[in-house]
Amino acid sequence: KIFSTVSNKYDLMNDAMSFGLHRLWKEKMLLVSKPQDNETVLDIATGTGDIALKLLNKRNSLNITCLDENNDMLQLCKDRLVDNGYINNIEFINSSIEDADLAKNYYSLVTIAFGFRNFTDHSKALDNIYKSILPGGRLVIMEFSTPENNILKNIFEKYTHLIIPNMGKFLVNDYDSYKYLADSISSYYTLAEVDQLFTENGFENARHELLPGSMVSIHIGFKC
Repeated sequence: KIFSTVSNKYDLMNDAMSFGLHRLWKEKMLLVSKPQDNETVLDIATGTGDIALKLLNKRNSLNITCLDENNDMLQLCKDRLVDNGYINNIEFINSSIEDADLAKNYYSLVTIAFGFRNFTDHSKALDNIYKSILPGGRLVIMEFSTPENNILKNIFEKYTHLIIPNMGKFLVNDYDSYKYLADSISSYYTLAEVDQLFTENGFENARHELLPGSMVSIHIGFKC
């Protein structure tokens, strides 16, 4: 319900909340993902399709599946890709990742940008993802992280809990959805806990990279 409420102005709020930095973060995610020609890609919590579009713009030969539990978001993703001329080798799945019926040993790259913390059962989700990945494939997750430095942490928490909900109220007349955003970030796993989740669900060589400012992290793990 929250994501249906914010779907039409989701990209506007992303730009406003991050001062446009989310675009740079996502470019970094693509560098870490290293998409190759003709790969099979699953973009989970695809939202309005910005990661899927960036991937296709880098490698238009990709076979990409866009998955989202929210049908309103998924429709925006479809429209975005079609508007940019992408109509072939694309599949759309309207499902939670926990319950998605995915082909086994099929995807060589799985991406999740700012959606992992919203999952209901992270271990079940990772188990389903792992089974769907080809041996040698990788999972790349980008997510918010609370800075460990006390000064940065204090600034970050004040911004997320005080500024962002009021920004949502002012720009899209929706305080509660962006209050949820702040709460979901503060209750999210630590970096080490995410690495541990990767390892517990079969991924090898799990590691993470903190982006400048320590507010966003990128995690990667491999299926060997």
